[in-house]
Amino acid sequence: MKLSDEQMRAALQKAQAEKEAGTVPEFSTMWAIAENRARERRRRRGMVAGSVAVLALAVVMLMPSGDDLHYINTAELLETTSWAAPSDILMPEHQYDIYGEIPVLIESTETYGGALL
Repeated sequence: MKLSDEQMRAALQKAQAEKEAGTVPEFSTMWAIAENRARERRRRRGMVAGSVAVLALAVVMLMPSGDDLHYINTAELLETTSWAAPSDILMPEHQYDIYGEIPVLIESTETYGGALL
């Protein structure tokens, strides 16, 4: 014996309601939890931003002034740095020329004479 669609829908709703009885929290409870989480995230972000600001201020305060940099010879630093290109041995080998070695494809139909369907 088959149940009609309405009877099956009602039986499913009843079974689902019995299964979820007492397990689904109220909306206001979930909303309060979400607000608390958002408040905590904002507080943590504020603490991180404040810590970064204090650290940046400490670094700026502890940095040496421009007078301490007279021991560095800028010209010597810039002139002793050099770069050389790698040799041809390190470059990949030429295997094929994609533009010159494309194989000729044999066409199965003639291209003139109308559309191919």
